Amino acid sequence: MTGQKLDPRFAKLTVLLVEDDGFALKLAQSVLRNLGVGHIILARDGAEAIRILDSKATKADLIVSDWNMPNVSGLDLLRHVRTTWQHMPFIMLTGRATEDFVLAAKENGVNGYVAKPFSPDQLMRKIQAVFNVKPPETPSA
Repeated sequence: MTGQKLDPRFAKLTVLLVEDDGFALKLAQSVLRNLGVGHIILARDGAEAIRILDSKATKADLIVSDWNMPNVSGLDLLRHVRTTWQHMPFIMLTGRATEDFVLAAKENGVNGYVAKPFSPDQLMRKIQAVFNVKPPETPSA
């Protein structure tokens, strides 16, 4: 990810990052910063994310959320988001990338998912794909 030219479209984005695990939170936040995301809002669980979204004080352009969290799960957050913001890009982070998970996430309109543990490049490429941004060419050796 180093030395990559930032896409100026990311500077205008507001991303709601919902994660209860400190390490995954820092890693995802680092990826968003490296992409040049202009504004990152943090929530520790789905309940806090719903309060942030429902307050109407902030409009997110993308939600990146963990699946397994206390109070309100990522799947329940996704369901809530789809009742109001049907086209809001939503990427799920999960340690449970099973067939059942994938099916449940797709049925509820997830735009993408990344299995934990994830690398910065995996999350970066998923975000780029959601916004139809081509990753930079890597020089061949």
